[in-house]
Amino acid sequence: MFKLKKGISFIVLVIVLAGMMTTFVKVQGATTFSGYVENNEGNPVSGASVTLSDSYYNFLGFTTTNSEGYYSISVTLSGNSPYYLSASSNTRYYPETKKVYTGGTYNFELEAKPEKIAVFFYVTNACHPNTINRYIGILGGEGYTKFFKFENSLNVASACQTIDNYELYVDTIFVYIMGHGLNDGNHSYIDFKAGEGTYNVYSNEFRGYMNAWDAPRKCLLVDSCYSGDWADDFAASPYLAMSSTNETHEAKYRSGYSYIEGEFSYRFFDKISDGGTAVAAFNHASNYCSNRYPQKRDFSSYVWFN
Repeated sequence: MFKLKKGISFIVLVIVLAGMMTTFVKVQGATTFSGYVENNEGNPVSGASVTLSDSYYNFLGFTTTNSEGYYSISVTLSGNSPYYLSASSNTRYYPETKKVYTGGTYNFELEAKPEKIAVFFYVTNACHPNTINRYIGILGGEGYTKFFKFENSLNVASACQTIDNYELYVDTIFVYIMGHGLNDGNHSYIDFKAGEGTYNVYSNEFRGYMNAWDAPRKCLLVDSCYSGDWADDFAASPYLAMSSTNETHEAKYRSGYSYIEGEFSYRFFDKISDGGTAVAAFNHASNYCSNRYPQKRDFSSYVWFN
């Protein structure tokens, strides 16, 4: 009986000592926290902020991830355990926090925040900036929160790369293009430098730029002369592509108004402001421009502006 008690006492003593040693290792001394921050598609999130605080939320350390999403924080722990390790990346991802007790490898998988993005390319002698601002107001009422305006753009490829750098695989992107257009018999094109004939961008070229965007929902509206191939060259999933004319007709402008504006665009956005979908708005605008033969290619499973 005495031996049994002694054995039990010895076991209890070992457990207590082990607990004390474990506590000592967990809460004090120099240690390193490291790992990777990725999005929920498994791609690295570079430039993400990673912070470490103690159980009283006292700040202990900070770093940012490199181009591969890797981070490392080396600190001397004070004993106020547990610790909180957090990763965040501007407003495009939801932050994530882990409760930890000691240094080691801790990876994060950040969930992306969906956003509705509107992109406007326009030349000022074809569309007044105040007209674009009115369209932005209409789309704001449709839940669009991020707007890019490229006026008389001298580098459309660079502008599209700006969109590529910002957009994510959960986003919805609407693109509006207004300029002076022509057609070479194969593809439509627009001079993006105020109709000077010095910087032409072709419809199939622009399709390549948009293909690089990860967003699963992409819509394009082009209001220009001879713009039919802007619809034809985007006839594939996930696009809804619309043009104000076919390949052989000029676009129609509104007359008697203070600001330059296409008739098709005016009717389209007017219908959107009344609660119409993009397809309904296209049909509505086409009624006013039927002799220009507007084109629509709908390969999108998303109901736009609904």
